[in-house]
Formats: sequence, C-alpha cells, structure tokens
Amino acid sequence: MPPKAKLSKEDIVETAFEMTRENGFEKVTARELAQRLGCSTQPVFHVFRNMEELKKEVYARTKAYFAKEMTENPGNEPLFLHMGLRYVELAQTEKNLFRLLCMSDSFQLGSIYELAGAVPERADARLFVKVWVFTHGIAAIAATNTTRLPREEIRELLIEVYKEFAHEN
Repeated sequence: MPPKAKLSKEDIVETAFEMTRENGFEKVTARELAQRLGCSTQPVFHVFRNMEELKKEVYARTKAYFAKEMTENPGNEPLFLHMGLRYVELAQTEKNLFRLLCMSDSFQLGSIYELAGAVPERADARLFVKVWVFTHGIAAIAATNTTRLPREEIRELLIEVYKEFAHEN
C-alpha cells in the first residue's frame, strides 16, 4: 500500500487559491485539486469535511490578500485614494478572486455600514462607506467588463466623489 500523502491545510488552501485565481472557485473540484496536489481526494477530505468548508478558507485567504494589496505602500497618495485605485486594479487583474470576494454569496452584510469595520484610522466612517460604495461600483464594472479602465480616469473620479461626499458631511 502506498504511503498516505502528507498535505498541510495551508498547501491545500494555497493550491485552491491559485486554482480560483485562474478559473474561479466554481471550477475547483476535489478531483482537480487532488490532481494538482499529486494525491487522491482522500487527503483533501481528511483536512476539509467538504468543498464548502474549503471555500470558506479560500475566501479568507482572498480577503487577506486583498487587504494586504490595498494597504501596502500608498506612497504619496492619500490612503483612501490608494485603496480605491488598488481595489479597482485588483478587480481588473484578479477577476476571479474579486468575484469570489465581492460578487458571490460568500459576501454577506447586515448593513452597508458594516464596511466601516474596515475604515482606516483617522477616517470618517460615513464618508469612507459612501466613497467605498462608489468605488465598488467601478470595480464591479472592471471585473465584468473586458475594457481596461484608465488609472488616471479612475483617480479623477475617486477624488471628485471624495470631495463631493466630504462636502456633504
């Protein structure tokens, strides 16, 4: 009898994350995942009870990836602008991850103001949420459209909307 494959939870999640990145989570099957990992499906289901449990872990991995990418090294730009631009860029370049994170039944809010839990320090929560909802609209267009939106155009829109919403508060 061949020895059992030793796979860590992290190995499985990382491989499923990469498969999701390539083709979307809906295309990740236990059989394809096991094939990519070089094992049978048994080690996968030894770690995860079912694919839904794995999806939750891939979702958490995707959320952490987006958070890191959006807050890392804003340079001279205001953080709200940097985060918004990166969010739209990620929607354009990581369409499958964006869909899992922001356009699937994995994402549930009781209130739009729950987004304020992610508000950077020193930011007005209501202003942040208003700008973020606008930004998400642009990102959704970017994720579902083959058109590449120019960074400068997005930048100008985000600044204009920020000023308008800041003026309302």
